[in-house]
Amino acid sequence: MDAPDISASPPMKTEDFVFSAGEHWLAATRVQPDAGAASSILTLHGLGKTANRHTIRYVLDHLAGHGLASVCFEFSGNGDSSGAMEEACLRRRYEETLAAAEHLDKREPLTLIGTSMGGHLAAWVAPVLKPACLVLFCPASYPADAAESRFDGGLARPGPYPDSPAYAGISEFSGDLLIIGADKDAVVPAETLDGYLAAAKNAHSKHIVWLDDCEHFIHRWLPHQDALRPQVLTTIRDTILRAHARQ
Repeated sequence: MDAPDISASPPMKTEDFVFSAGEHWLAATRVQPDAGAASSILTLHGLGKTANRHTIRYVLDHLAGHGLASVCFEFSGNGDSSGAMEEACLRRRYEETLAAAEHLDKREPLTLIGTSMGGHLAAWVAPVLKPACLVLFCPASYPADAAESRFDGGLARPGPYPDSPAYAGISEFSGDLLIIGADKDAVVPAETLDGYLAAAKNAHSKHIVWLDDCEHFIHRWLPHQDALRPQVLTTIRDTILRAHARQ
């Protein structure tokens, strides 16, 4: 079943492109309210063979309708990017995140939107990229010694690991934090999200939204929730705009 049309917004411009990160070429899409708009939002998808840059588009299309441009991309081994996912690891994806961020407009306050594993990465890179806003969907957290573990079955399960690089990274974050959790998530324990909130002791603001009757794969579920979806999208948009206004 196709996602409902939620665009009720002005025409937007999309541009597909590729960029290099180490030995790989990564596929990306720029989503803009109009040609030439400064892209200040970067999205980071989750782990899994079917993870791709397109499932978050319902969020990015909404943001573009309100003047906010973004870049979504696929890590090596996923979607249209080169490489094999089984050969990737968190460390490689950390470096690929930094490479993707080079395609944002540095003059604008940065927002990182991370889903599951992408949430771990967004928090981990926060001390380097210094985003004004973090939006994390069911963010995973992995232990420090998992950084080099390949995605061939040996990666630790997500959990509230005290030594997680994500928790260390978000402890230095001073912007606005929005976490969106799924109350029936069987992949990322709720305690993991509690760990993010506790670690984000320097955040200017932090807020969590729990989605009732939602499982881990939020972006498969939320686009079809006609009553709830607009509320969540408005919360995301307003959080980003508030962070921009403070800069």
